[in-house]
Amino acid sequence: MRNQITENKEFYIISRSVDNAEKCKVIDVLEDCFKIKLNHPRKYEMDETIEMFTMTDKGQLYFETIIKDVEDDVISIWFPITYKYLQRREYSRIPLNKDIELIDGDNHITAGIIDISAGGLKVATKQQLMLQKEYKTSFTLENQKINTIFEPIRIEALPNVFFSSGRFKNLDNYDRIALVQYCFRKQIEMSNK
Repeated sequence: MRNQITENKEFYIISRSVDNAEKCKVIDVLEDCFKIKLNHPRKYEMDETIEMFTMTDKGQLYFETIIKDVEDDVISIWFPITYKYLQRREYSRIPLNKDIELIDGDNHITAGIIDISAGGLKVATKQQLMLQKEYKTSFTLENQKINTIFEPIRIEALPNVFFSSGRFKNLDNYDRIALVQYCFRKQIEMSNK
């Protein structure tokens, strides 16, 4: 696993506080730890437990570890004792049973979310959506409202229902990190059942 932690490798770092979630880049790999530089300053503390993940050619690498030292936006992190490769897709997909509204001008379409990831959604609708059309939408996950645009990239038609898989567009970094954190927590909860 250590061969996946190399200089310039990008990771997401998450503490117990979602406000501390951030992208970072490895700037140095040492004998017992590695150093990362945060894209934006956040408040991390020595001995704090964190979660980190990144995409690799083996799938999504995930681990928990502890902060060794903090110097402004540079954090030294102990190598993890254990790690997991969660899946091969860039973002974890989590089943979600929730209705949302897709807005196309004056047209409001009710859609049921089948699954969600930090990259997009799969929804069921009674009417067919248009491929590569932008639909405004918003939804709430764990008390955080997320406003975004949904763009269908694949549609499957069955009698009386259409399944559309698509990506988020114009999703701000804070919302994407909140989605990643939500999906990871749900994935870990499901794997521990």
